[in-house]
Amino acid sequence: MRMTPAQSALLNAREKQLLQARGPYEVKQLATLIRRTRELRDRQRDLAQRQRVAATTQGRSRESATITRTLRKEQLFSRALEQFEAQLARINRESSDVMGELALGNNAAASRPGRRATTAAAPREPSAGSAKKAGVARSRTGVALRGRAQAAFR
Repeated sequence: MRMTPAQSALLNAREKQLLQARGPYEVKQLATLIRRTRELRDRQRDLAQRQRVAATTQGRSRESATITRTLRKEQLFSRALEQFEAQLARINRESSDVMGELALGNNAAASRPGRRATTAAAPREPSAGSAKKAGVARSRTGVALRGRAQAAFR
C-alpha cells in the first residue's frame, strides 16, 4: 500500500512492514494479513474511544492531537484491510471461474451422442416435514422469538 511520509511517520516499523507488503499473495498469507490488520484497526478504534472518554472526563477537547493521530492510524488500517479483502475476493472469484470451466470440461464428453451423461445428484428440496423440524429448531434457539420481538418495536 502506498503511504505518504506523514502517514508513514504514524506507524512503527512492524506496522509499516505489514502495510507495505507486496503481493501476489497466497490465500493463507492474505488471511493472516487480514486478521492482523483487523486486530490493529480494532486496537486503534478502541484506543481512540478510551482517549475520547479520558479527554471528556479531564475537561480537555475531544479532538486533541493524540486522538487525531489515533484516528488517522485507524483509517490507514481500515484502508489496508479493504485492499486485502478485495484481493481475497478477487482470488476467490477467479478460482470459482476456473472451477466452473473445469466442471464444464468434464461434462463435454457426456454431451456427445451415444454417451451416457453422468451428473451429480440434484439437490433435494426440503419436504414439509423437514421444514417443520427446522422451524422447531429455530424456535428452540430463540431466533424466531427474537425476530418477532424486534418486529414489534419497528
